Amino acid sequence: MQLYLVTTLPLACSSYTTINDSTRSTSYTSSVGCDSTAFGSSGTWVRFTGVGGTHIPTSPPVTGTCGTSAPGWYNGSMPNISATISGTVCYNWSGNTCNWHNAIQVTNCNSFYIYNLINVPVCYLRYCTI
Repeated sequence: MQLYLVTTLPLACSSYTTINDSTRSTSYTSSVGCDSTAFGSSGTWVRFTGVGGTHIPTSPPVTGTCGTSAPGWYNGSMPNISATISGTVCYNWSGNTCNWHNAIQVTNCNSFYIYNLINVPVCYLRYCTI
């Protein structure tokens, strides 16, 4: 008799907004954008795709990248498969890698991550991708 482990993924893994935006990349250095009204105050589940990157970096990007002045990065641990955890996004500015911050949730959907993102605290802050 063989036993199989069946992992049920959270509902959010099949109901999210896809963002394919190369200007969010840590290598993008032109223009300045802001996520102050992009995701709402209660949050939006987002999956990043495309050449701009598929996940939020876990170390601070250089200021002036990601299409913004103060780039955002995830300062926390990543969840195991089918798990959701709460963490913090920090924004690198003026020598302080966590000058501003806000809470988010991250879900591991097996082959990709999704993020429950809220509007950033001020302009010009933006979630980055790698």
